[in-house]
Amino acid sequence: MRYLLASVLIAVVLTACGEKSDTISRCGEGYTDAATAAELTALLAGEAERICLLEGSYQRQFVLDTPKTLQGVSKETTVLTSAAGTPLTVNSGNVSITDIGFKLELATLAETPALRLEPKEGTATLANVALSNIAVSTVNGGGIRATDIVSFSLANATVTADAKGIVLLGTTVATLSGVTAQDCGRMGVAFANGAQGSVVNSTLQRNGYTGLWIQDTAKVSVTDSTITDNALAGINIVNAKNILIENSEIAASKELAGTPGADGIVVYTPELAGDPIMAGDPIMQRAFTLLNSTVKDHPRAALIFDGTATSTGMELKNMLLDGVDIFRMAYGVVFQNGLAPESFSDNAGAVSEDYSDGYETGTSDVDTMNGGSDAVAIGDAEPASDGEMPDVDTAAPSAEPLPIENSEEEF
Repeated sequence: MRYLLASVLIAVVLTACGEKSDTISRCGEGYTDAATAAELTALLAGEAERICLLEGSYQRQFVLDTPKTLQGVSKETTVLTSAAGTPLTVNSGNVSITDIGFKLELATLAETPALRLEPKEGTATLANVALSNIAVSTVNGGGIRATDIVSFSLANATVTADAKGIVLLGTTVATLSGVTAQDCGRMGVAFANGAQGSVVNSTLQRNGYTGLWIQDTAKVSVTDSTITDNALAGINIVNAKNILIENSEIAASKELAGTPGADGIVVYTPELAGDPIMAGDPIMQRAFTLLNSTVKDHPRAALIFDGTATSTGMELKNMLLDGVDIFRMAYGVVFQNGLAPESFSDNAGAVSEDYSDGYETGTSDVDTMNGGSDAVAIGDAEPASDGEMPDVDTAAPSAEPLPIENSEEEF
């Protein structure tokens, strides 16, 4: 009897241990595992706060509308995918998503994103949405679209999309860190319609329209980042102010068929006083700051500041360029369509024009430029046939302004 009782106790203990080990998630204590699309759907609708997605392809259009943590095994082996619509829509704040891949393959080109984050109807904003170690890849679709998220972070992410890459809209305040947006059909990253934020230690490259698009907003910073090999321009800024670019490189924009050139940074200000972003400002206050950065190897201009006929005589106040290296382009800095470089009048040494071997260097006398022409360039860098560069203070060869891609984007 004694031996029988001991055997029963041992069996009970072993069974209990076995049951306990079965309930321990792959992701650790407090997580519930999902191994199929059906299990994930049920867990998203249930009360589980932490969900562990095991290796596999989860094919469905999932919706997350309550605070949860989604943890995958890795962004390469745990993938949410769809061929019809957005694989994951997030309608809740207090959400964390880590180590998951997202794939969308549509039959025809559309702006449908692989990952959509926005408040559900009746909710004004979301707060505290964090994505890290994720990969987004789409065919005929967009990458990430975040709307009205007051604290949104995206870290260590790779986004490739045939449409727009990462789109940040409305009241979104975003922090992008360690992000690569590449080979997107339009822009790599876009801040628009009031969205603010920062791009840090990131790479925006080989995008089919521009690396970074900033429109109708008032505060965006780019730090320690590389923006290279994009089409038309590295950075386009339309009706925006308080833009800071620091310790970054903007290089090698590519011309598109049918366009007259490609540039490093284009700042377009069609309504200096009338745009809602600038209401109450007679001119843009601290319109643009470029510090300790390099702008190089663009077919046409390093920077273009472009206004409209109504901008005639306007200044770009409090604009600052300091520690900037500009080389291997037809023009350095161009002011046109009524804008004047008055901000530089007492800061002639703000722009450091540094040229590679084989180019003649010069010193920019910004405060003595001819302000009467429609187009004035600082730092013309187009080499003559003998390989030498003309005087860097030579004005643009024509009074006609340089044509730019200046229409506002639809988001």
